[in-house]
Amino acid sequence: MEVTSPRLLLAAGSVAASLAGIGPVVVHGGTAVAPLRVGADGVAVSVAQLRGGSPQSVTVSVPDGISRLSGSASSSRAPAGRVRLVVTRSSDGAVLFTGSLATFRSLPVASGASLVVRVQKPIGFGGSNAGTVLRWS
Repeated sequence: MEVTSPRLLLAAGSVAASLAGIGPVVVHGGTAVAPLRVGADGVAVSVAQLRGGSPQSVTVSVPDGISRLSGSASSSRAPAGRVRLVVTRSSDGAVLFTGSLATFRSLPVASGASLVVRVQKPIGFGGSNAGTVLRWS
């Protein structure tokens, strides 16, 4: 009968957990789910897919005829309140919004402008189903 050291088991489990965290999250359809997804209706943010302490950003172009970016957190305000959201204008780096997913409501935008949407979840913040869709209107 072979006895394995608890320290060795703990180290092996830590390595396995670290390696599992490196790869993309896969859903049943076999496709990776990104924390920020750009679509025709705007930018979807999935808090569960964000890695704590690692900011994620996406650059989007405001569609023709659009004058506003609007959003509201889709779950409890507590988790959404911990995720930092910053929207900047690409052309000059001007910060248009800084706050959290929970505090974002509406932002006037100009058609054709290029925006950078950046989100960051705090380190140590566990899994959460919080999210939002920043919608064009």
